[in-house]
Amino acid sequence: MGLAALLLLVATAAGAPRAEIIEEIAARVNDSIIVRSEVQERRAALVRQIEEEVPPKEREETLARAQEDVLFDMINQELLVQRARLQFDMDKYFDNLQKDFMRKNEISTHAELDLFLKNSGLTSDEFRRLLLRSNVPQDVLQFDVARKLVVTPEQIQTYYDENLNRFLLPGEVSLGEIVILAEPRGREEARTLALDAVARVRVGEPFDEVARELSEAPSKDKGGSVGPFETGDLAPILEEKAFSLPLGTVSEPIETSYGFHILTVISRTAAGVASLADVKDQVERTLRQEKYGEDLDRYLGKLWADNQVVVTPRYATGKLVDGGPYATLEELLVGDIPLGPRPEDQNGEETGNSSELQPAADEPTPDAASPAEDTAPDTEAPAGDAAPDAEAPPGDAVPPGEGPET
Repeated sequence: MGLAALLLLVATAAGAPRAEIIEEIAARVNDSIIVRSEVQERRAALVRQIEEEVPPKEREETLARAQEDVLFDMINQELLVQRARLQFDMDKYFDNLQKDFMRKNEISTHAELDLFLKNSGLTSDEFRRLLLRSNVPQDVLQFDVARKLVVTPEQIQTYYDENLNRFLLPGEVSLGEIVILAEPRGREEARTLALDAVARVRVGEPFDEVARELSEAPSKDKGGSVGPFETGDLAPILEEKAFSLPLGTVSEPIETSYGFHILTVISRTAAGVASLADVKDQVERTLRQEKYGEDLDRYLGKLWADNQVVVTPRYATGKLVDGGPYATLEELLVGDIPLGPRPEDQNGEETGNSSELQPAADEPTPDAASPAEDTAPDTEAPAGDAAPDAEAPPGDAVPPGEGPET
């Protein structure tokens, strides 16, 4: 985590409520609470981030959508932080993060770190919470979701066979050209010059020598050589000839609005489909991304099912009321049901404590002193459904709450 990112987080944390301030609770996640001011601070930080990063035309829609889901994202992050306590030695994990932070920001000693925290208005406990909350969630997702993804050769083959239209290759052609302009000499004189050029090439003069002598296009200095061109790059009248003329032959003069074009084909590749060997890595990345999204939804749904999450009704916006695997607002209001996956949405599975959310007895826990190694390329969680990365601005990191220390 860089210095600039932490300073942004500090700005958010500065507005967070202290323990002695009593205010409205927006949500409770087991024994931790998220209060109104934290939600407001997150929204304000999100607005600043979007105003800086999103083009004006897209800003209004992006702001509306992102602000609706602020509390949803904060709850997800809190669940992941609590999950981390079951997997990591949090003291060792923090020590590693702190060392990495000091190294990246050229802080050599703990005395220098203490001075930095003092100047930033942070206590050591607040610094610990900020650093953990900015790093723990993505490492939990890496350990519990991303590293378990498996894409088989059979799945790659099937995807390739069913999506051949995604791997189309355009035709490609390299040409020699001679251009004779109609102005100022007149079109008939230009036609005569073009026919003479064709005749000279056909009786054996090298095309490039004739091009250097007669052509009036910039390519004359290269003997008329141009390209390569892909399908669709050339004017239709030229493209039809370029992709049909036999290699090594010379075309008749092709009349155009500006005069006459004479072509010869130097090399050509027909349009076709890329081989599986050429696109295998691309297909695997695509499948991993798709699987990660699906597995992430199931994983977060399990977290909600296996933990107590209660949202104050007036804060239940966006994804908290949009359905999917989460209880609707009406159920929350009339049934006093904590938000979470309903049994009928779990494909017949029982909700409650699930072994899927616990490391297997023979499965090693990741090194508590370092983030989990990323073994799945391009499987970062979508911004709306997962924790931010270590460099995220305050709109993507949970400020310290009133719950147990992480």
